[in-house]
Amino acid sequence: MNKIDIKLGIIVALIFLAGFLLNTLQEKNQEIKRLNLENEQLLTELDDALKAKSPKPKKIVKKRKKIAYQGTIGLVIDDFGYRNDAVSDGFLDFKTPMTYAVIPGHRYSSLMGEEIKKAGFEIIIHMPMESHIKTKGEEDFIIMTSQPDDEIISRIKNAFKQIPQAIGMNNHQGSKATEDRRVMTAIGNVLKDKTKYFLDSRTTKNTVAEETMSLLGVSTARRKVFLDNSENINDINNQVDELAKSAKKNGVAIGIGHVKKNTLAVLKKRIPELQKKGYKFRFVSSLLH
Repeated sequence: MNKIDIKLGIIVALIFLAGFLLNTLQEKNQEIKRLNLENEQLLTELDDALKAKSPKPKKIVKKRKKIAYQGTIGLVIDDFGYRNDAVSDGFLDFKTPMTYAVIPGHRYSSLMGEEIKKAGFEIIIHMPMESHIKTKGEEDFIIMTSQPDDEIISRIKNAFKQIPQAIGMNNHQGSKATEDRRVMTAIGNVLKDKTKYFLDSRTTKNTVAEETMSLLGVSTARRKVFLDNSENINDINNQVDELAKSAKKNGVAIGIGHVKKNTLAVLKKRIPELQKKGYKFRFVSSLLH
């Protein structure tokens, strides 16, 4: 065998060996890929099994603290009609149910009736009535004990013509008139015919207004607290406290304030506070008997 044959034999042997090694390497790579796929499948199945067994995390829901009901308050604001300014506008900006009482016979009486209705509040007539102390104003509307029934009836009807949005009435002053059963009967008969209610502002301890209305079948109620006989802010706050105490004790209490700057400031602060404590505010029409 010559040298050329030997070299050719070696080359052939090397080619065969390289082919064998390449084929072996390809088979190994395929085996590794197969094993990797099997491992991935096993890991996926294991992960799915663990997820199925493990409990889902519970959704955390924050419970709102339930506010205990404390009582119901009816707020009446008297003396609309005198003014049309930032103070009266401030009361119209409230979102709380309140009853606004408009005095007939003044420059802004009709306008306030329209604006209060538009703002979504309840309107009643703040009817001028004779007091034991001599007063002036509202001469065409004031109810006097010396007037005959037909004059009283006429004045009540004229008041409702001027403020047609009103669904009821309370007395402006009237310590003498509300002690007179004849006078209150004449007023009550008109209210009964018109299906209106009467709120006794109780400007005298000897009032017969509420009692007379009940006897006539007119829906009625009484004022419990005056908020602002004193215009001092601390005094008004104290009266609001008294109103809240009465509502808590009796279930319902009606307070009367006036279209005044300090009354507005106190109520802006105190109404949200009382609501957070569990007090409800309602129109007077829903608190009648």
